[in-house]
Amino acid sequence: MPITILHTSDSHLDIPAVKFQARRYERKKDFMNSFDTVIEYALEKKPDLFLHSGDLFDGLNPRNPVRARVMDAFRKLHEKNIPIFIISGNHDVPRARRHGVAPLLEYARTGFVTFFQDWETMQSETIELKNLKVEISGISFNPTLLPSEDPLSQLSIPGKGDVNLLLAHYNVEGLRGTYPHEPDIMLKSIPRNLTYLAAGHNHEFQKQKVGNTTICTPGSTEHVTFAEEGQKKGFVWLELDSDGVQDLKFIPIDTRPMQTIEVTIPKDANINQMLIKEITRLRNPQLILRFRLKGMMTIKSAEKYRRAEVVRHGFAKCFSTEIIDELEYVSPEPDLLTPESELKPPITEYQDYLNARIKQEKDPEKNKQLQRALERGLGLLEELGGW
Repeated sequence: MPITILHTSDSHLDIPAVKFQARRYERKKDFMNSFDTVIEYALEKKPDLFLHSGDLFDGLNPRNPVRARVMDAFRKLHEKNIPIFIISGNHDVPRARRHGVAPLLEYARTGFVTFFQDWETMQSETIELKNLKVEISGISFNPTLLPSEDPLSQLSIPGKGDVNLLLAHYNVEGLRGTYPHEPDIMLKSIPRNLTYLAAGHNHEFQKQKVGNTTICTPGSTEHVTFAEEGQKKGFVWLELDSDGVQDLKFIPIDTRPMQTIEVTIPKDANINQMLIKEITRLRNPQLILRFRLKGMMTIKSAEKYRRAEVVRHGFAKCFSTEIIDELEYVSPEPDLLTPESELKPPITEYQDYLNARIKQEKDPEKNKQLQRALERGLGLLEELGGW
């Protein structure tokens, strides 16, 4: 009978989400909801092993309510006799001693999970499952490695089990990486007797087989950035035995939709009208919307463009709206520019304007107010050098 494993990664719990402003905590909740979905699936299906390959948290100091929710989740899995193995990723690993300890350490101290904390030494544990000796090894993310360094090149995996597993939070050669210019695990450094490499760090579900080793990144469980737009999010369920992985399924999770709309702006167009019309058409309170503006921005367009108005309208119709400006700014025609010889100093412009108002004002009281404004304004402009 094969061993069943639930493999998940990159939960990014307690992500800052500051750009969502008033809906910041609602967006944080999206990530927790996805994590809860993974836990509920595990409690229902009762896998023989639960693996999390890094970035459980988005930072080193998650808030206490999030820590408590995770503690409760791991306790429930532990009570169902489901062994849990975890490592730190690049987001939740201390980069120096002064940064303290990984937030995952408190779960290891409870006995609910096995946490492979070290990033320089391979750690392993062997357990008996279904008459098979299963060796689980793991290494947390090493923030001191250079992009050219292979994280496994100087490390050895015991590989003495009937089934040998490895948790690592790195890009792997042959799979599309989420983050460029970072250390990659090279295929030549993967031991031949490794059954399954449970990789993290890459936010897109991918898998490949090299010899007898199956390599898989389940991806993140929520969309972290727009770079992941269009990707399905979820986790992996697999069955394996001493002959290798027999079945591997990607289990999708319903996540908040993200959509980028590219809008080409015609010359002299009313940008606000165009974008508000598009928001109204797309109206979806769940949608994280992004506009990518291309085309031309002329003086006439700029006069009516109010970015804040578009964002406010988007906030009312969608979950959030952001704008990426890739417009070509068109200089005004030469005949529309005021010749430099005709330009007046600010103090002269101010004086001429107020004198004209004073001359037109018939009300004596208002006339006095304008006179005081003229005197006060001229004094301030002189102090500021506005001549």
